[in-house]
Amino acid sequence: MITQYLSDKLRFLSLISIIFVLYIHSGFHADEIEGMVVNDRVQEFVSGMMGRCAVPLFYVISGYLFFLKVPEGMKSIYGKMRKRVGTLVVPYIIGCLFFVGFGVLMAVLPGVSKYMNSSVMPLFSKPIGEILRSIFYDAGNGSPCAFQLWFLRDLILIVATSPLWYLCLKHLKWGFVAVVFVLTYFDVPHVPFYSLFWFVLGGQLTKAKIEMGGDGRTKVAIFGLCLFLIISIIQLFFPDIIDWGLLRIPIILLGIIGAWGLYDVVLGKDFSLSRHQWLGIACQFTFFIYLFHEPTLNIVRKLIVVVLGKNEFGYMASYLISPWIFTVCAVFVGLLFRKYLPRVYDVCTGGR
Repeated sequence: MITQYLSDKLRFLSLISIIFVLYIHSGFHADEIEGMVVNDRVQEFVSGMMGRCAVPLFYVISGYLFFLKVPEGMKSIYGKMRKRVGTLVVPYIIGCLFFVGFGVLMAVLPGVSKYMNSSVMPLFSKPIGEILRSIFYDAGNGSPCAFQLWFLRDLILIVATSPLWYLCLKHLKWGFVAVVFVLTYFDVPHVPFYSLFWFVLGGQLTKAKIEMGGDGRTKVAIFGLCLFLIISIIQLFFPDIIDWGLLRIPIILLGIIGAWGLYDVVLGKDFSLSRHQWLGIACQFTFFIYLFHEPTLNIVRKLIVVVLGKNEFGYMASYLISPWIFTVCAVFVGLLFRKYLPRVYDVCTGGR
């Protein structure tokens, strides 16, 4: 059962996660900040270390909500699959087309192509089958042209096969989660074991009492957060000391547990989004921001550099503030979109 407390918590953590996703995509390439050691380290710590918890947390939340209420067993699963066509597949198609369409617009408008990292125009010299594959599945780098939507693509594949995962969780429980964890260390083409692990972890958590927890659990969560930060700092300065890839999931799990407990410590168990109007509004547009932040975010961060200069300060300032500026702009655009074109907005965001 989802109480108002838990609903607010999930919405708030989703907003924080999407801001970290924006940080991941706000970083400048090595050739742009070459020799700027501080900039490089800040980007690696915020995007690479802190930000790595964002997408896994989205999968955990998605799995939790998907498997939370299945009173009729497999029949309920099939019902949720049908509903996800409108809430996942349709927004995914629109998001993919938006990315390519926006890229074409930027390519034909004079003087604006410099605000894009790359052009989408070479895509149209390929055969039609390759064009469709690149737009909607894989552009050759493991992601569709709208590279940020790899998360949604994998989620759609997982939901499409969810009856199998439901049966596995029903009969094997935590044992199945452990099996998928082991499988994440194997690279099997077109099988997103990494994404699946976090999704089924969220599904199995529906059997656990995770709403508030006592003081002891909060202390454990804060200890996990401190351990996550310590490990991240060590990894930042000593990247070759061990094979950090082997500990990728356990480290991220510490970060997620820590974020869960930190919410109660910082905001308190009496916190309610209903008493914070603008924060509550921002939380309503998390999915909208996710769908359309590329390539539009790229324009914001590059405009800041144009104003402040291509120097250490300009790049640092752009990296640190562009996610927040973009979030404010996206919420404002989302509000106008939802107000004046409510039906179109609902289709684009799956009714969110």
